Amino acid sequence: MLLLIRLFVVGSVALTLMGCIAPREHLSFPDAPISISSSERAYDVDGDGVADFMLRTNNHRLDLLEYDDNRDGASDRTYRLSAFNSDQVPHLIILVDSLPYQQTLDYYQENSWTWFDPPVKVIAPFPTMSAVIFSELLGAPPQSGAINQYFDQRTNKRVNRILHRLGGDGNSWERRLHYRLGYLGNGQSFLNPRPWFSAELAWAKQAFDKSPDRMTVVYLASSAGMLSKNGSQGLIESLDGIEKLCMQILYERAGAVKISVVSDHGHNLRSGVRIDVPAMLKEAGLNPRDHLVGQNDVVVEQDGLVNYVGIHTRRARYVAQTLADQPEIELAMWLDGQRVMIRSAHGTAAVEFHDGRLRYTPLDADVLGYKPILEFLSEEGLMDSERFVSSEDWFDATIDHRWPDAPSRLWHAFHGVVVSTPTVMVTTASGFYVGKPSFDRFIDMASTHGGLDQTDSASVLLTMTGRALHPLRTRNVMRTIEPEYDPSRLRKK
Repeated sequence: MLLLIRLFVVGSVALTLMGCIAPREHLSFPDAPISISSSERAYDVDGDGVADFMLRTNNHRLDLLEYDDNRDGASDRTYRLSAFNSDQVPHLIILVDSLPYQQTLDYYQENSWTWFDPPVKVIAPFPTMSAVIFSELLGAPPQSGAINQYFDQRTNKRVNRILHRLGGDGNSWERRLHYRLGYLGNGQSFLNPRPWFSAELAWAKQAFDKSPDRMTVVYLASSAGMLSKNGSQGLIESLDGIEKLCMQILYERAGAVKISVVSDHGHNLRSGVRIDVPAMLKEAGLNPRDHLVGQNDVVVEQDGLVNYVGIHTRRARYVAQTLADQPEIELAMWLDGQRVMIRSAHGTAAVEFHDGRLRYTPLDADVLGYKPILEFLSEEGLMDSERFVSSEDWFDATIDHRWPDAPSRLWHAFHGVVVSTPTVMVTTASGFYVGKPSFDRFIDMASTHGGLDQTDSASVLLTMTGRALHPLRTRNVMRTIEPEYDPSRLRKK
């Protein structure tokens, strides 16, 4: 049995790394309209060279679906998207890995995606890792760790869930989905993402077609590979694919449907160089290993190639200061009593929590550059005598700042976002990322994520429901677009 397990693991990993299995499924809808303008999209659905399906504007939005059934150039059937009540038609919620807000907004405007409401900015929890974010979005219990290979403080051992994942075990948030790509396919999709993404669009639609529920939630994982391997071009192709999926569903259901698209986090859309955090710590006199015994022992949690790394140590301040002094590191954060400390090469600041309110205090440096924000909050009377501010006011005041909603996100990062919280959390400077060297041999990263900044933190919500009017935190997305969503309802293992 042990031999079989080893063969299974070795074979699965080999297939994943080689990317040699690529599906061929795809949507049947045309790749592009035969004519397009800001007021009309015309499609030749049956392939005879004549437009037979049109999406036209109504009150400055693409709202009218018109069908030319006899190909005489005149509309035979017309349906209005806005006529369908959100509570009375099926609602497809598409979770997409790695769509950044600003670039998606630009695409929406350039391509007149006005069957959707205007894009809404969504700020993810920190660290901006998919399992952390989707757990919060879907109301699932916190993950044991932010990645599949994490350190369990209760047992003082490193845990490797990869074998369980290869065997089909789903994370708690995945059990709330009607469709997801298996772990093996997810790994393969990073190496050869285009056929996997095309197939996922088809598989997601099949799940929607078969769903017995009014609300269906699907997850497109391979978009992460599209961006990681192909950068900006991968993003454009991902959005093109989402458009195709929307058009096929609107066409087949004659508009009697609502569609929402929400991503987990942003992406920096720039290539980088992998840095070796364990080597940095070892050079500083620390001992990277799989468990903690001595004072100088550290456990570094590394999995994919991202802009974030978690570290477990008994010397949090020393580890954070050591790494923050490296030019490849942007921020190092740790919990010191009742304060979350934020360290950069310029100095340290602190975040504190009291009675539902948060305080940001520069100690020897304004690490987050919040001085204008602090002045504004004070002038507006939103800061109490102890300089604490409500979580909601912090969110509103910093939504477009380089470090959006940082006080709340950092506090929660060290208080239950995952069960086994790292002692130190680190983000890399622009142009650098962390991860296992074995991964770096198989893919040249054209884009990464994981950090605290606006680029990595701002995800996007597109919806036809008319219910999302303002920026949101991830945890408020589902209750906003689908008030009937029940996070306790599990779909599969």
